[in-house]
Amino acid sequence: MSSDNNKRCFTVMIVPHSEEATYSLRIPLYLVQAAVVFLVLGVTGFCVLGYAYLKASAEAREAETLRQLSRAQQEEIDTLAVETQRMMEQVHAIDDLVELVTDRLELDKGELEDAVQNQSAENNSAPASVYNNHTFNGSPPTLNHAGITADTLRAYDSRYSGSTSSGGVMGRAAGNLAVLQSVIPDQVEVLDVVGDYMDRAEAKPSIWPARGRIISGFGVRRIPYASSGYQFHTGVDILGSHGSSIWATASGEVVFASYRGSFGNLVIIDHGYGYETHYAHLSGFAVSVGEEVEKGQTIGYMGATGRTTGTHLHYEVHRNGSPVNPSSYLKER
Repeated sequence: MSSDNNKRCFTVMIVPHSEEATYSLRIPLYLVQAAVVFLVLGVTGFCVLGYAYLKASAEAREAETLRQLSRAQQEEIDTLAVETQRMMEQVHAIDDLVELVTDRLELDKGELEDAVQNQSAENNSAPASVYNNHTFNGSPPTLNHAGITADTLRAYDSRYSGSTSSGGVMGRAAGNLAVLQSVIPDQVEVLDVVGDYMDRAEAKPSIWPARGRIISGFGVRRIPYASSGYQFHTGVDILGSHGSSIWATASGEVVFASYRGSFGNLVIIDHGYGYETHYAHLSGFAVSVGEEVEKGQTIGYMGATGRTTGTHLHYEVHRNGSPVNPSSYLKER
């Protein structure tokens, strides 16, 4: 039994260099085995912890890189979102303004669409012939041309709010922005055409210049103040009460306001775009030369000055320097 115990032990002897006694230390085998196991486990654990630390450090660096990239992308997305919102507001503002102008001016649908299409086709250069002999009647147009439609905006809204499996957020945002960038120039183009129509509509005589009824029309007639003979009447005569108001039939500038021979007291207004109106036989003036007047503004008072058989207004409309029949412009009471 003692022999077995000796085999299961390690003996460590300490022999000093001096003549001192020798020491011996007996260590049981299981303690040595336990020490070896703990050593192996310690080395293994240290290696595992070292690997875990290195891996965690690498993942932390990667996570920080991803966070920085995410922040950069978010800033870019925010910038695109702000720009997109600004462009959307600009598109809708232009649409609202175009609709308001067309509603108020009652522009002709076919003519306006033709003008816009010509404008788009010729790179913002609509020919003058587009506007010749134009009329401003009919229902307000729906401007479905040149990619400027409600469907276009709805498609944009769908693209902007929806998600797809390809392209990513940045690609979709850039695509949405490109849609708006392509729409806005066309919208501005339409606004330019409508703006020109608005100016022309403001320049076109469109209301009656006085209360009353026409007693002599445009064209050849007997000379009213002579016993015989004919003359070409270059306007219309409107019978009314003495001193009643005479109104400008369109906005413009007063270029003449004085006495002129057989016309008596005469007011001439230049409306631009080739339009000019004459108001004769007035009893008095309410405007002076150089004054800007608005449509419907009182410019004088009905009378019987000059060569006339009685109180009335002699009213003329000139187009590009020549008198035309005013009856076609007397559309609004």
